[in-house]
Amino acid sequence: MKALWNIIKLELLANLRSRAFFLLTSASVLWMLVMPSVVKSDGTDEGARQLYVHYSLGGVFALVLVSLAAAAAGSLSRDRAAKRLQLTMVRPVRYFLIAAGRYLALLTIGAAELVLAAGILACKTDASRPCDHVLSPILPSVWEEAEDMYEVYMNDVETPKEVRAMSKEDVVALLAAKAPDHYQTVGTNETASWEFAYLGTTDKLRVQLRFTNMYDTREDVNGRFSLGQATGAVSNITQAVAKVPLSGVAGPSDGLARVLTFENHGGSSVMLRPRRDIQLLVEADSLACNLTRATLELVAMLSVALAFAMFLGASLGRSVAVFAVITMLVLTALTPSVVADADEFASEKMDRIGYRIAKFTEKFTRPLGALVPLEKLANDVCVERAEVVRVMTLNLGVYPLLLLMLSALVIPRKQDGL
Repeated sequence: MKALWNIIKLELLANLRSRAFFLLTSASVLWMLVMPSVVKSDGTDEGARQLYVHYSLGGVFALVLVSLAAAAAGSLSRDRAAKRLQLTMVRPVRYFLIAAGRYLALLTIGAAELVLAAGILACKTDASRPCDHVLSPILPSVWEEAEDMYEVYMNDVETPKEVRAMSKEDVVALLAAKAPDHYQTVGTNETASWEFAYLGTTDKLRVQLRFTNMYDTREDVNGRFSLGQATGAVSNITQAVAKVPLSGVAGPSDGLARVLTFENHGGSSVMLRPRRDIQLLVEADSLACNLTRATLELVAMLSVALAFAMFLGASLGRSVAVFAVITMLVLTALTPSVVADADEFASEKMDRIGYRIAKFTEKFTRPLGALVPLEKLANDVCVERAEVVRVMTLNLGVYPLLLLMLSALVIPRKQDGL
């Protein structure tokens, strides 16, 4: 343990002597203070707040991630090329401690930068602002829904011939991919209902909804939501997203789940997608608590990136390792949008192959790129404790430990020129 602490201390002192820490801190503080005047919002106070929350902390995270990942990638490879690792090994010190010590030192610097940025964000926003648990309806899985719709879809005269020629597995996968966009129509004077998980009685409930018709235009909606004894009226919706407060105490409908109902009192049918357009908001705690959880997730995401960069530095030359890290970060940022816009069932074979490569890349980079909490933080959505625990267990524990152990195996082989 003493050897590990000495390596951490030496790495921290090296960063302080090189002024890298102070430059990174200055850039982070400058971005947090200047960012509101750089990025223009939609002109509303709420829009400006969301942009600031999302991009201020997000900008600092990107800066810290790129700079420290590049430093981690060059750390071991630089010392190996300069023959300084041989001097370190004379002590002797285990290879694992060398990699772990430098990783922990860089992680400490990154965590300090993120905590500083979060503190500035808390001071410049309303830290007492509440956030919400967001509950979605209890529905069958997309695969179950696809299996149920398969026969109906294949017997539909409007189903394209190209789809009819596909295998059942591909058609079911296609239907599963389209399931989140499946519409439910609520006619005039009709009632629709959805079940939600039971969280106990509360008097701070809202329904969040998006109403649209088949042409994606907004129209007036009139109706009433009910959840137990809590009710709320909705009328003349013109916003893209509306939040309808429910007044009264909502008790459990059957002890296990709550049933939310909507009565359409308008003159036209209402179309909505249950998986996307209807949610129940339950007030949680404050922005300050949510910011703390979000920062912990960001530190965990930074952790796995630094550990991977350290492994590349142990395996490759400095320039190659740094290039590989930068490439990985670019792929992590771009792949989700590529997958979202691509067509898994494209007619061109190369397009389908490209989609599968992008899908694999997205899955591989998911520990870093899929759990970014900034969007939730900006929209007052609660970053759930269970999610934080899972992310920290994997990204701050399991994955870095495995990568550092691999680094310890690689270092002596590269050191000996094998």
